[in-house]
Amino acid sequence: MTKIKRKNNETNTLYFRGHADYKSAFSAAVSELTASNRANPIPRSERMALIEALTDEYVASTGERPDVAELERLADAVLYEELTDSHPDKVTRTEYPIMSEQQLARRQNASAPLHAAHYEGTDGRNYRVPTRRKRSNYENVFVDRAAKIRNAERKRQYARDTRAGEVVTYLVGN
Repeated sequence: MTKIKRKNNETNTLYFRGHADYKSAFSAAVSELTASNRANPIPRSERMALIEALTDEYVASTGERPDVAELERLADAVLYEELTDSHPDKVTRTEYPIMSEQQLARRQNASAPLHAAHYEGTDGRNYRVPTRRKRSNYENVFVDRAAKIRNAERKRQYARDTRAGEVVTYLVGN
């Protein structure tokens, strides 16, 4: 007879800083760190050391990696100065600028598309192959009326020019 092992229903409860809901506790710790950095900016080297200590503590206590969203928030905290620099021309002031989403959208809206430069010369002239504009229905009706009037005049003139003329008899001789 074979013995069937039963699965142990006991689960290991993971804790972070004494809280059973370790993910929300880590999220609160990240929020606290970012809030303190906003209120009183911490130098980047100290801030990076705090972030590394926080993530190491989380991994040591839970054995898991932090959520991607929380890691992204921590990365934003590392780059706090670059992301909060609201100067509109920071591209020329820094070698490798990091733009926020709003700054990137503002820059893309202000720039001309690349295909526009394909037809535009350095003299400002448009060198695109010209295309004829389609007439509207109103314009077509107007042109047709004018053409009919001219056709009627031409028809009358043609009839005058090609009709049989008077017969003129000449007597030659005595």
